[in-house]
Amino acid sequence: MTQLPLAQKATGWFFQPVALGRVAAMRFLAGAFIWVDWWWYMPWILGHRHVPGELYQPLFIARVLPIFPTPDYWIVVGTLIVLLAASVPMMFGKAPRLFGWIVAAAYFEWMIIAMSYGKVDHGKFGFLLLLFLLPTMPKAKWGDRANLSEHVGWGFNLVQIGVVCTYFFAAWAKFRYGGFEWVNSATMTWAILRRGTEFSTWMLDYPWMLRMSQWGIVGFELLSPIVMFVAAKRLKYAIVAFFYCFHLTVYLAVEISFLPHMVAMACFLPLERIRPRDVLRNLPRLPGLVRAKLKARKRIPAQRRAPEPVREAEPAS
Repeated sequence: MTQLPLAQKATGWFFQPVALGRVAAMRFLAGAFIWVDWWWYMPWILGHRHVPGELYQPLFIARVLPIFPTPDYWIVVGTLIVLLAASVPMMFGKAPRLFGWIVAAAYFEWMIIAMSYGKVDHGKFGFLLLLFLLPTMPKAKWGDRANLSEHVGWGFNLVQIGVVCTYFFAAWAKFRYGGFEWVNSATMTWAILRRGTEFSTWMLDYPWMLRMSQWGIVGFELLSPIVMFVAAKRLKYAIVAFFYCFHLTVYLAVEISFLPHMVAMACFLPLERIRPRDVLRNLPRLPGLVRAKLKARKRIPAQRRAPEPVREAEPAS
């Protein structure tokens, strides 16, 4: 049975091969973030080891799957020890499937412990997807651009869909719970009054600008799925760069960080081009290499079409 042209295009898009070098880079980034998460990003999770069990209100999935015990001192500390211990070999590609599954399960339990006391972060969704999909991928080496895998492409496409859904459904939630008042009221004014910085407090004198930013945020979130269907790689990378700039702006304005989401979003980028040894070797002479490359581009003459040959006049009869 032959596939319809539309089905063939969808299959080709969803299983577009990706170089294995990107897998090694994403494993390293994911493992490195787990240490950053524990030490700097969300250190308050460890404090739940002292919280009474009566305050524990498990998330929906923890109620559906009754395999998550009420956190106590040893469960919280033990989960963290397992998570940190398994993340190190995963980072460096040692038995990545075994340690990858351990990291995914331990981090999932870590999120149950973190989010079952009244605060739920939607910025962790893409990162959780990444952790559960990395163990399904084969062993990989940094800089491997020769070996391509459709399975890797499928996995990273799922992570990218999760990243985009984080944006799109955030806009949907704004309209679901706040309606059009979210974009037409003083939402950003309230946020800056609570969490404003020296980069944003000046905007309180320009409420029209804050209201425009609210419409801009929602418009950006609703249009974010476009990045999934852009064929031109440079344009796609430019859109992803805009995503990163958006999060940097939000952090500078109200100190709200989406660092795990940004780690998951890195799977859009051609990280297979990175070779750590080459980077370290060329780091001292990197400015010179950049200048030489720019000069070489300037020396390349613009390509001109060859002049068409002039036809000789035909002899008069």
